[in-house]
Amino acid sequence: MSACALALWAPVWFEPLTPVEQLRLTPLLIYGVLDVGLAGAFFAIWRTAPAYRVFRSMGIYLSLFGFVMLWAYRGGQSTRWFWATLTAPVLVVIAGEAMHVERRRWTWIVWPICLPFLIGGWFPATRFLQNGMFEITQIMLGILIVQALRQRVARDRAVILVFLLLFLVRWTASPLLAQVWKLPGGLNVRGWQWSFNSAAMIALGTATLVIYGRALLEHRRQRQRLEAELAASRAVQELLIPAQQQLRPGLRIEAAYRPFSEVGGDFFQVIPCSRSTLIAIGDVSGKGMPAALMVSLLIGTLHALAETTDSPAAILAGLNRRALGHSHGGFTTCLVVRIDVDGGLTAANAGHLAPYLNGAEFDLENALPLGLDANATYAESALRLKHGDRLVLMTDGVVEARNATGGLFGFERTAGLCGETAEVIARTAEEFGQEDDITVLSVTRATT
Repeated sequence: MSACALALWAPVWFEPLTPVEQLRLTPLLIYGVLDVGLAGAFFAIWRTAPAYRVFRSMGIYLSLFGFVMLWAYRGGQSTRWFWATLTAPVLVVIAGEAMHVERRRWTWIVWPICLPFLIGGWFPATRFLQNGMFEITQIMLGILIVQALRQRVARDRAVILVFLLLFLVRWTASPLLAQVWKLPGGLNVRGWQWSFNSAAMIALGTATLVIYGRALLEHRRQRQRLEAELAASRAVQELLIPAQQQLRPGLRIEAAYRPFSEVGGDFFQVIPCSRSTLIAIGDVSGKGMPAALMVSLLIGTLHALAETTDSPAAILAGLNRRALGHSHGGFTTCLVVRIDVDGGLTAANAGHLAPYLNGAEFDLENALPLGLDANATYAESALRLKHGDRLVLMTDGVVEARNATGGLFGFERTAGLCGETAEVIARTAEEFGQEDDITVLSVTRATT
């Protein structure tokens, strides 16, 4: 049963008020309806954005506060203190959440503190406890506001200001201060008593709804922009990644590409030259947009360099010069292979995983990854491919795949799969437990 419905059924438990008395209490009805309406707005937004728990919390508190108003309006003035005591601790808990106070777990002690006030208020000897919980929650609310003053986010500071104003206005409802300082609890207009505290609660709900509603809209706009940028990056990357099957005279080239996130940091290129084929494979450190931008930069540079040289070492040196000014503390591993029409193979490696030749690791001289050292040099290794020889190049996403128990895919499993197609190797590593981008290329020299 909702708080509003429960309050409207209040006459079941006590004698209802006369129409004249209810007319006098009309401000309570107005406050209650406004509180319940605001609570409904908070719940509606929370349903569309469940991650924003503050909407749910504010909805719960305003529902309870509205219930207290409607309960009193329907004749429950004598027991209003009980519901107000039960509701006050909720304000402390949601205040810490709404203001994003970091160390706020201590606020949960408000519930065991509340218990003796709830029980003691029913007995004549301890009836003075009926209003004591108000003072305690005020003190706790003040501590939370002081803790929250460290916040630097504009949204959080705005919420802090709203709770500070509520804190100050709530003192007008304090029976203790009303006796000491003679603070007015509200404004009397033609017999209607308009409580400052109740009005401040509605102002709190409205202001919090506006502040967090704007933050939610801004978050969604940013997410939409990010999704649009990711979609554009994926489209560009798909254009940069070659077709999975490459046709070159005397060679059969297959490729499999499995990005781990929306935008991958792996890349490969197959560039035809007059009497040879250049093949490059690489892995940019990092993830997301920065890695994707670096991939685009390196691929563009790779094609520009291939116009002037087919030396793998010279190409790596050029890529290193280009990467130095754009790595932002990261690096890129890269392997460049040139295969001539007569089967001659020349390779240079910049910190990349060694290729496999007929299932065995091809031992070639390694060097620093790109983007780390301006003076890095790259050596070339050479051999001749026989007809039917198979060369497999891959990124470390294959060997570093990890299963549910933490076991690595490893080099032994990788070597055992090198007789399979690139697609099978990539799929097997992916199903084992992908944790990084996976790229596999297989190059087979055709038989005569």
